[in-house]
Amino acid sequence: MDWLILILGVPAILIPLVLLFGFAGCAVAHPCTDDGDCPAGMRCVDGMCVDASLANTPLSAPQNLVAVAIDDSSVSLTWINTDPAATDFRIERAPEDGEFAAIPAPADLSPAGATDASGLQEGVTYIYRVLARLEAEVSEPSDTASATVIPAAPVNLVATPVSINQIDLSWNNASATATEFSLEHGVPNAAFAELIPRPTGTTLSHSGLGEGTRHEYRVSAIVVDGFQNDVPQEVKSAPSATVSATTFTAAFTAPPGTLTTDQTGMRGDCVVLRLSQTLLAAGGTQVRMRLRASTTRSLTLDRLTISQPAATGDPYDAAPDLTDLATGLTIPPNTAVTVGPVNYTLDPTQDLLIAFDISNTTPAAGTRFGPLTGCDSYIRPTTAEASVQDRTIGYAVTPNTIYLIETIEVL
Repeated sequence: MDWLILILGVPAILIPLVLLFGFAGCAVAHPCTDDGDCPAGMRCVDGMCVDASLANTPLSAPQNLVAVAIDDSSVSLTWINTDPAATDFRIERAPEDGEFAAIPAPADLSPAGATDASGLQEGVTYIYRVLARLEAEVSEPSDTASATVIPAAPVNLVATPVSINQIDLSWNNASATATEFSLEHGVPNAAFAELIPRPTGTTLSHSGLGEGTRHEYRVSAIVVDGFQNDVPQEVKSAPSATVSATTFTAAFTAPPGTLTTDQTGMRGDCVVLRLSQTLLAAGGTQVRMRLRASTTRSLTLDRLTISQPAATGDPYDAAPDLTDLATGLTIPPNTAVTVGPVNYTLDPTQDLLIAFDISNTTPAAGTRFGPLTGCDSYIRPTTAEASVQDRTIGYAVTPNTIYLIETIEVL
């Protein structure tokens, strides 16, 4: 009878062993001390790795979930996988005050994390949780983590100096939801500070700056993500690329009350000014000029040129560096008009020649002039002279007189 009991008891011993370790030749037994010693899909049971589906132990949830917004369309997720048996993971997402739903499996899904780039919206806060999976088995969800998707940063920021104390800025809004912008200003080797009030458009004039000073700028997009205690909760984009600009420097400024006299009847004349180097306070590689015509008549200039003659020789010679500052320019009555800048290397150690071709159209043009020591004017009743290099014959000379020019500025 003992041998019969032994024979009948063999299946009761073998069947659990087969279930745990597999049939001979079908699997390799792996000794273990915990689940971490076992391959994916297996668990440590009684010191041996077994198929997790037969171990009858629930999957443990991932831990330490962290969510970080990368840009305007993606969130980085990282976590710690606490269950080596897990072969896959399910990421669930919910907008604030919304229901959780599984997102499509990211292409970079791994036991350590993934990137969610599936239909996110700028400025919206999303809540995440992660579940471990083994075939049909799913763990409890991890703790939650949240991230607010940042707006796209503005692009093509441009800083343009427009005077000795103002720089104009413009940029392109790359965000679909930004409602205002944070424009930051700094000077070299100093921290940035935000300009207030914030612009809601894509341009801004920054005035009150120092003459000939360098300034740096960057801009970020702002999205309001709801309110907390009546305070708007702002989401700020990454800053744009930093740009810089330098304000103009005054190379010449007519003293107050200089241009005091109106003159009419100068249709078709060419006026050449020789501005002494003693009146030039600075030089640069770009030049602009502010002009003012008479109080009662407009002035049309066919051409306005600048040049610096040789240090010696003909005082009327425009020299080969003659450069157009403007063509076809109309100046309304009693109005200041700025022309330029143009690329021109102004040397403050040389005299400057400025030539105006006054249009030969009706009615007669109106100019404004006044006394200024160190600026001589030469007038000839012939048009199309401003571009002529040698203007020595037939000009009437009016010493110490300036026409039209209020300021000359350089960069």
